[in-house]
Amino acid sequence: MSLSRRDLLALAALPALGACATTPAATDAPLGWAGVGKTTGGAGALPQHILDVRDRAGLDAALKLGDTPKIIRVHTLIDLGPGGAEAFRDPAFDFDAFDRAFDPATWGRADPKGPLEDARERSAKRQAAAIVVRVPSNTTLIGVAPGAGFQHGTLLLNKVSNIVIRDLRLSDAYDHFPEWQPRDNGHGEWNSAYDPVSLTGAERVWVDHCHFDDGSRPDHLEPIRLGRRVQHHDGLLDITLASDLVTLSWCRYQGHDKTMLIGGDDKHVGDDGKLRVTLHHNHFHGCKERTPRVRFGRVHLASNLFSADRAEDFGYSLGIGHQSRVVAESNAWELPPSVAASQLIRRLKGTALADRGGNRLNGRPVVLTAEGLSPDVGWRPEEAYDTTALRPGDANRLAEQIRASAGPRLG
Repeated sequence: MSLSRRDLLALAALPALGACATTPAATDAPLGWAGVGKTTGGAGALPQHILDVRDRAGLDAALKLGDTPKIIRVHTLIDLGPGGAEAFRDPAFDFDAFDRAFDPATWGRADPKGPLEDARERSAKRQAAAIVVRVPSNTTLIGVAPGAGFQHGTLLLNKVSNIVIRDLRLSDAYDHFPEWQPRDNGHGEWNSAYDPVSLTGAERVWVDHCHFDDGSRPDHLEPIRLGRRVQHHDGLLDITLASDLVTLSWCRYQGHDKTMLIGGDDKHVGDDGKLRVTLHHNHFHGCKERTPRVRFGRVHLASNLFSADRAEDFGYSLGIGHQSRVVAESNAWELPPSVAASQLIRRLKGTALADRGGNRLNGRPVVLTAEGLSPDVGWRPEEAYDTTALRPGDANRLAEQIRASAGPRLG
């Protein structure tokens, strides 16, 4: 694996394994919107607030520091939800009984209610209480060993600020008790609750060199229940409820369906003026859609790679939603020949998309702006921050560079 000069400098700023921890270099800062917000995480933490964790107990103890600047160095893959469904299932809940009770052929399309649904909700609440980890302000979470990270849970950044998450694997936020919504899409759908990372009202957040996936149990392998395939995963990283000043860089998102929301609902008018997000040098591989799907936000997508091995693994990349203001430049798509250029974006009530040029599909220039979309999004990234480092030095080698360097840098 080859690393860019910038990556090597950033990696050099990490504390050596087994050595006395030090604060990451002050010059190792995010580009894009998180840089505008001067996002530093736990930089400046006192020596006693630089903590090494290897299990859930150690993580919980470190997070009790609250908003005190802290650097949490993660050494292992920590299971946030051990024990599976039986660890959380209410004694009154039974999966087969639930399916018999709410079969649309007999129950119809009314919402589930009664003792079985109450027991499912109690089970879901028990799981949420166990697996949702609230990350406080002024925190750096960083992986310092190969494979370090979190599985079977959610890192929730709720109404906090100044968070850095780096070099972690974030895997399989599995909802054991998804909700059955019998009228969703007209035929009913199973809907789950958790993302490996969720931003709700969070500000100044940098997620860098992380790996996101569904682990060994992707939803496409799940059984059919009540006529629909069960969904046990929600997104991989969602940014909602007026979150702001966020950069996602050099991350790998792999093998997922509805990958990333920026803006959760057309009715969330408080998102207007917020949801300023930069995505650069990320790799979305085998991600079917929502990479990302945007409402309201001023989102800059620069030098990202979108790829799939099979046409059926790709639906669309950029969802242009209500009042979204997306600028896309110098991105690369590597897709099967049967995928048309018109599939790269999907208009979802949006009216504008700025195609700044340099976008390529299978090595050839491609125009992203669809019929009915204005190129005027009302803002220019270079008026907010320096965009020079976000552009590829060699557009022909962008995919190669991202494949080599996206994801955690320690294995």
